[in-house]
Amino acid sequence: MVPADNCRWIYTMYGLEKPMDHISAGGVMAGSVATLAVLWIFLQTLGFIGNSHSVGVYKLPKTFQNDLPVYSNLVGFDHQLAEKIVLGNFEKRKWPKIEDNALNESIAFADRMIKFRSRFETNLINSGISLSKSTPSHSQYVYSYPSEDAFEKSNDAIIAAKASSYLVQDNCGRFGLGIRECAQFISTIKLDGTLLNNACGNNQQSHCTPNSRYRSIDGSCNNLENPKLGCAMTAYTRLLFPNYDDGIQNPRQSGLPNPRLVSSKLSTPSDQSDVLRTLVVMQWSDFILHDLAHTPVRKMISNGMPISCCKEDGNTLLPRHIHPDCSAIPIEDHDPIYSSHSIRCMNYVRSLPVIRSDCSFGPLEQMNQVSHFLDGSTIYGSTLERSERLRTFQGGLLRVDVENNREYLPTADSEPFTLCLTPKCYLSGDDRVNVEPSLAVMHTIWHREHNRIAKKLSEINPSWSDEILYQEARKIVVAEIQHITYNEWLTIILGKNYARDFGLLMDGSQNYNSNEDPAVANEVATAALQFQKSLKQSYLRIMDENQGFNKSIHLCDNYYKPEIIEKDNTFDGIIKSLTTETSQMMDVNMIPDVTHQLFKTNGELGLDAVSLDIQRGRDHGLPGYNYYRNYCGLPAVRKFDDFKQMGNKLRELYNSPDDVDLIIGGMIEKPEDEEEGILGPTFRCLIAEQFARTRRADRYFYDSASQPYPFTEDQLNNIRNVTLARIFCDNSDNISKIQRNVFLKSKSGNELRFCNDFEAIPSVDLFAWAEKAKAYR
Repeated sequence: MVPADNCRWIYTMYGLEKPMDHISAGGVMAGSVATLAVLWIFLQTLGFIGNSHSVGVYKLPKTFQNDLPVYSNLVGFDHQLAEKIVLGNFEKRKWPKIEDNALNESIAFADRMIKFRSRFETNLINSGISLSKSTPSHSQYVYSYPSEDAFEKSNDAIIAAKASSYLVQDNCGRFGLGIRECAQFISTIKLDGTLLNNACGNNQQSHCTPNSRYRSIDGSCNNLENPKLGCAMTAYTRLLFPNYDDGIQNPRQSGLPNPRLVSSKLSTPSDQSDVLRTLVVMQWSDFILHDLAHTPVRKMISNGMPISCCKEDGNTLLPRHIHPDCSAIPIEDHDPIYSSHSIRCMNYVRSLPVIRSDCSFGPLEQMNQVSHFLDGSTIYGSTLERSERLRTFQGGLLRVDVENNREYLPTADSEPFTLCLTPKCYLSGDDRVNVEPSLAVMHTIWHREHNRIAKKLSEINPSWSDEILYQEARKIVVAEIQHITYNEWLTIILGKNYARDFGLLMDGSQNYNSNEDPAVANEVATAALQFQKSLKQSYLRIMDENQGFNKSIHLCDNYYKPEIIEKDNTFDGIIKSLTTETSQMMDVNMIPDVTHQLFKTNGELGLDAVSLDIQRGRDHGLPGYNYYRNYCGLPAVRKFDDFKQMGNKLRELYNSPDDVDLIIGGMIEKPEDEEEGILGPTFRCLIAEQFARTRRADRYFYDSASQPYPFTEDQLNNIRNVTLARIFCDNSDNISKIQRNVFLKSKSGNELRFCNDFEAIPSVDLFAWAEKAKAYR
């Protein structure tokens, strides 16, 4: 028997129940692309866009049965009943019959629209509309910088989305199909055999080596049955069908409150700290988020220039100067912060799309620019070109710069790394390394760890080549990151009992499942894992070895100023601050450095991360918070009073509890037991489901017996010794004492211990990798 909430979720997801009463049908080019909509109607009127294809009726294609998602972790979910309800309903309907020539006509129309956009972009540049450097909006662009490869891949996705909008507009209305229902129907039609056939890239399998000892850099060939699964520059997966205002691509906005208004009403500065947990929880959360997800933004199609959605002085652009990819956040006249500085507009450029993973028409999907696996991409990169730029190709080592006899990340010499606000920027596996000093320290620690391991392996196995040393060191580092994430971090944020219930504890190997999709869920990347912003503190107190206070680093004054970590004892001081200072409580209240000083440059103000996260959720078509409670088997919030102390504020902002944005609802929730985790039930559910899949769907996960050359039992036992405390001990400049569990405050049972006390803080004995019978040659 399926619980009532799960039945409601089934109906909601597949359009059998109207998800949100305020959603309107809208035109294919509504909102910021209204001008193109007018052009479309004009062309139709003149007869340039005909309806020559035949339109008939037919039942839903059988391929829809293959589109039913698998949610193997949802307790009480009856897959057979779900399929019966969904397919039974759809088989009773009559659907438009869309011929192949109509599909290609829609693609050709979309391609023409892109060409019109190129002319428009030229006019913008000629009008002086550009994104100025040394502004918060430019740092925002650097943070979400799209690589050239990603940018090129997105063009086909933009065409596919516009073609899908055309199909919805041209075919569904006459059959009485609602926007959401029609979008689901369109998503069953494949791009195979159309003008976009080559965009699907279905020829990758021939390049896979089934018994490769090491995982690929970009995530490809992990799943031999579908080599693209988990690959960099592919689409996020989804837990629920997307909810766009037009069904395909226009951001959710009808009847929803201004994101900045939501942020200013709900998020207030708070000094309430978590007395149990350290700032390491925040920093590791950030580091792991970057390993799993990187959502790039769009650029101008014609010239690759960044898009500006506001004037440089913070005012709104004239309508004729607004790029179709803009979704700027208006600032209201009585904003408590920005209005007194005459700022009326906050820049927001839409996320970069990519062809849907099943190569179909349908709603817009956003690109993950890094691999979807937990594979150390922050250190090594997600492209072969990036990984090679980081290597010395001698002794398996990564490149370093030496300053004051200390090794740091190599100096960057190309975008986006050269776009930070100090003369020196770092090159690393991930573009965002330079955003905060503490993040640069974390990258440097793991860069050093790779080289420490490579040097030791070279001593143990002098016959090993550079390639073997590099790959073996990388394999060990990735295993260490995975073990720390599952053994230490997840138990802190989810609670040990909940983590155990989801099979997330490293108390036994878990079988690899080739039928699972490792792709990161859009909802997790865009909302749930963003909880770490709530944990940030405005100041990092830099302390010496004797815990004496020396100086402070103010976060908002040091965005994109990473080289501060090389001064005095700042590097070790940041590590000490992370491991001794408490994090903020996980709630909707955040520090000013996040709510109005994000990426602050020379002025008093920056951007608002909360507003941007709300807008991004709508841009990505995430349904409201209640639908994810249903997904998790939790009761829906039926009235605002159920939000308790936040109910009155939410009532002033939203028309219905169903409208509440996922990130807001998730941040408001309180944990069921503060000593058992920091997340409320919805975010806890979404993150647990993600990391369960991330482990099961990774053939190369460190304890998987399915990898071609698994670790030996001795090697596994040694990897299970690793803690983040040991990583800090081995790779800091001069730290001599630390608590074993750095995610928790030092106290009885977790006292400070000397780094050379290997019983208290165990290490990985690399002699377990001594060559036997030339196994590695």
